[in-house]
Amino acid sequence: MGKRQELRKKRAQKQQNQKKVVLISVIVLAVLVTAVIIYQSTKPIGEILVLEDKTRPVTDGLTMGNSNASVVVEEFGDFQCVACYRFWQSSEQQLIENYVATGEVLLKFVPFSFIGEESFQAAEAAFCANEEGRFWDYHDMIYLNWNGENTGNFSDKRLVAFAASIGLDENSFRTCLNSNRFNSDVQQAIQYGRSLGVSATPTFNVNGQLVYSDELFSKIDELLGN
Repeated sequence: MGKRQELRKKRAQKQQNQKKVVLISVIVLAVLVTAVIIYQSTKPIGEILVLEDKTRPVTDGLTMGNSNASVVVEEFGDFQCVACYRFWQSSEQQLIENYVATGEVLLKFVPFSFIGEESFQAAEAAFCANEEGRFWDYHDMIYLNWNGENTGNFSDKRLVAFAASIGLDENSFRTCLNSNRFNSDVQQAIQYGRSLGVSATPTFNVNGQLVYSDELFSKIDELLGN
């Protein structure tokens, strides 16, 4: 065999080996992607805490209470926010019982979803629940099952499980969540909060004045003349 032919043979062999490496890499990548998809579809949902039945003042979408109340409180909250969770856990029921249920305060929830993707997904899920008139139940379900920020706690699978737990239709809810049809609503809520100067959660807009949770009740009392 001549030297030129030998070089051609080596070159051809090298090209063939490179093709094999590329093919093997593609196969390995495909296997890994498939494995991830399978894992995501089969991994356990985890424990879901069940919401207890509760009596609320009249609700209308993302609002609760007397629409003609002299004091309007807009709560800007991120469903992943630890401070929001603590407010829900320790103070929200007091706000509802002492002020909203009396007809003196109208409470509005505005999802200010800035911490991460799970915040955004949870907010969209809450809007999906609102389609069936169950926003506040779902709102409570999310906080009841809160487990930190960006931990995978608000995966689509768990968000659907939350809906099923309060009696919503799983298939309809899943279709709503997967459609992302409330994406613009979540974006608009963020923009609205920023236009008012909201930069942290929870922040409360009380008759046009921004306050934090430690000032909320005193501000309401001031406006009510208590």
